[in-house]
Amino acid sequence: MPLPLRELAVVGAGLAAVLVPMLVWLRRPSLLGAARIADRRLGLADRLSTAMESCARSDPPRGLVRLQIADAATAAQGIVPRRAAPIAFPREGWVALALAGALILWAQFLQGWTIPELPAARTAAVIHREGRTLVMIAQHLEGMSRTRGLPETRRLAPRLQDLGRRLETPRVTRQSALRSLQEAVRELRSAQARVERRLGGAALQGGPGSQGASIAPALPAAQGRLEQAIRELESFAARLGSESGAGAREDLARRLRAMSESLDQMKAPASSRRDVAAARREVERGHFGAAASALGDALADLQSLERMLGDDQALGEARHQVESSAERIAQGGSLGVGVTVATQTAPESGPAPSAPGPNPVIPTAEETASPPPGPNEGSLPGEGRGPHLGAPTPRLEGSRVEEHLAGRQGEGTAVTRDLLAPGRAGAPHLSASPVPADVAHQNDRALAREPLPPAYLTLIRRYFEALETGR
Repeated sequence: MPLPLRELAVVGAGLAAVLVPMLVWLRRPSLLGAARIADRRLGLADRLSTAMESCARSDPPRGLVRLQIADAATAAQGIVPRRAAPIAFPREGWVALALAGALILWAQFLQGWTIPELPAARTAAVIHREGRTLVMIAQHLEGMSRTRGLPETRRLAPRLQDLGRRLETPRVTRQSALRSLQEAVRELRSAQARVERRLGGAALQGGPGSQGASIAPALPAAQGRLEQAIRELESFAARLGSESGAGAREDLARRLRAMSESLDQMKAPASSRRDVAAARREVERGHFGAAASALGDALADLQSLERMLGDDQALGEARHQVESSAERIAQGGSLGVGVTVATQTAPESGPAPSAPGPNPVIPTAEETASPPPGPNEGSLPGEGRGPHLGAPTPRLEGSRVEEHLAGRQGEGTAVTRDLLAPGRAGAPHLSASPVPADVAHQNDRALAREPLPPAYLTLIRRYFEALETGR
């Protein structure tokens, strides 16, 4: 756990401001002691201390005592207090002052800087990575709030993005990052609670038997059906303005009756169900204007409900991400954790990604099905069951033809030279000289221990004879 340097500096400065004057006041000398110190340091021959002792008596001074007090008063008028009691700052005090100054400078200007390859540097890397992840999440939420019209998400997305950018700064500490993340979690939880209260209020519109808690788990599971119902209501409203025949009226009444049953199954708000039923009755009577007004009210209710559900899911996702980031930063997680979180929010089409809590999203069959096997997908685990190699890969069809490349024999004369110096060459032999005696004795002893075969001796003799003849 890192030390709170800023808090320590503030507390230390406050304690010093309170304790130093108190210690000076408690350790101050008495008047008699101060007089003795002045006599000793200024060489006043105990004038001041004797006068102080005389003044401390109960009887008034007379005669010689009075003259002595007057002489001490005259001597005291020329005393410089700095000479009598110089302020000597102890050496340990300078050390403590230097340490306090270094602590204040570190807390104010250098806090957050880290040294590479240390645990603090790894923690800073985790904080910066989580900040980048939060920025990507906030950008995705902001784009989704604009396309789907989510007011709460659009209000909180810039704050989440600012939080991520603060975590990317080089001087951020673990303590400040955790404090900012906890504040963001509280704000997101409060916003999500407001959205859930509005969802409960939408469920309570219409009948005393409805309960606000039942709409949250029921409608997200049928969010696709809710979107389909909104599109159908929009098409019904468009048909009311263009068709007015008897056949169209019967068809619209039948479709509106089916829509009412679908809304009942989805446990939609009672106000929208009442508006759809009223629109069906007005269509059956031939009052298309009143039916269009009732359908508009029902459509507005369902669109508002869709926006609240989108807000609830988006805020739950953001809160889950912020809590995960806070947990990883608190644990000082490794650099390989949480890198794929931002990639899960890339697609912006369709409903928001799933979030833990009261609003789960049921994945479709296409999302849960595993990818087909193949040589290039790379998304399936291997089929091995142990440390041994698997079956060999079948080779490509075809015949193997071996080719041998033949070289060419070199031609011409070969010359060997010894390089004595740059630009100088010499013959590869030494000048003739007698063999040293110790070398000859060593050679004789070696030949006596391990004699050479006669053929080798003959070859050596012929070599030296040929060498002597060539010279």
